[in-house]
Amino acid sequence: MTDNAEKVRKIGVFGGTFDPVHEGHLSAAQGVLAGYRLDRLLFIPAAYPPHKRQPAAAYSHRVAMLELALAGRPRMSISLLEAERQAPSYTVDTLRELRTRLGPQAFYLIIGADSFRELHLWYRYADLLRLADFVVVARPGVPAVDLADAVALMPGRFTFDERRQAWCRDDGSRIFYFADAHSGVSSSEIRKRLARGEPVETLLPPAVLHYIKLHGLYGVNPSLTV
Repeated sequence: MTDNAEKVRKIGVFGGTFDPVHEGHLSAAQGVLAGYRLDRLLFIPAAYPPHKRQPAAAYSHRVAMLELALAGRPRMSISLLEAERQAPSYTVDTLRELRTRLGPQAFYLIIGADSFRELHLWYRYADLLRLADFVVVARPGVPAVDLADAVALMPGRFTFDERRQAWCRDDGSRIFYFADAHSGVSSSEIRKRLARGEPVETLLPPAVLHYIKLHGLYGVNPSLTV
């Protein structure tokens, strides 16, 4: 290897609406970053999510909350890539653009187990494993057998490696199962609690909660809370 040869970095790709970003997102991101020894983890907020209804908070607010949540986390950052393209923004296109911009790095696509069950419905889903390995994060109510069924819908033959907790395909593609995610919190539940005036202090970073109150997001009355 020459002195100026570039090291192939391991980069996590964590997409979602982050509406709002919460402690469950951050805990999963930190666990994956450490558990798979990633060099960097990119949060990519969806501007026009093709698989979900439009987010409750505007893209600018969701980005601002992510910036607050990631302060002091040097290996985590935000990519605004999906806002730079025309709607809808598909994951396969995002990964291709990342490879164009960052070069042939080792990408790890982080996805919740609930979303992975529906992967066969995604646009050009079969191409995704040629662009990145998967890290499927455990979610309450989604048993491992459901994930095995989802893997069976992917093209090619996969075998499960117990030691690595991963489904592996003959061409080297891998789907890792990250079971050490303990939070059952969801953004939708947090939005409901905020609208009802219920406490969410343990579910959100303090700076994010302050931002929500300051801007009156998710049905919160700013005049009564700030």
